Amino acid sequence: YLAIKIEGKNNRGQRLTIATLVELSRGLFSVKLIEQMEREILTALRWKINPPTVVQYISHLVELFPTQCAHSDFSRARHGILEMSRFFSELSVYQASLSIEQRPSVVAFSCVLNAMECVSTVSLPYSVRQDFLEDIAKATHLQEGMMEVCKARSHLRELHSTIPENQFDTSADGGSYDRNMSSLDRLSPVSVTGL
Repeated sequence: YLAIKIEGKNNRGQRLTIATLVELSRGLFSVKLIEQMEREILTALRWKINPPTVVQYISHLVELFPTQCAHSDFSRARHGILEMSRFFSELSVYQASLSIEQRPSVVAFSCVLNAMECVSTVSLPYSVRQDFLEDIAKATHLQEGMMEVCKARSHLRELHSTIPENQFDTSADGGSYDRNMSSLDRLSPVSVTGL
């Protein structure tokens, strides 16, 4: 019932109720019994269920980028940062210090910062980068120079360096931006289907 409460919906988009579960069990389980088991599970888990994920944090952080920018490639750069950040988040699961021991918000911020390095200053002007970092600091108290952020970024760079260059080009020189974005258009780094 816990999983259904958190994620489950019927074909009309409505959440299933405990009464529906009782009905589905044909009376084998009562409301009281289901609630009791739910309490036991939550107690055993110490109520640590459904925490925000790195990818959820990334989505929220990228929303703090300005929606409008004078540069024509900005929306494309923003999309590229989102996709590269997701790619870095996928890499983070390979290292316990990032996926288990570190706060998801720190890993997400580190992913976004590393992704921003892959975008040229032409497509993402310095002033926009600075405004974004200031907005992040105000909203989350995360800052680029924090020790845990620096360590997470370093770990992500190490993980990224193990990927053959021809699989995903993320060099940060000014001319690489177009190659990065065209490779993102062809193949999502987080897609298991290759679409």
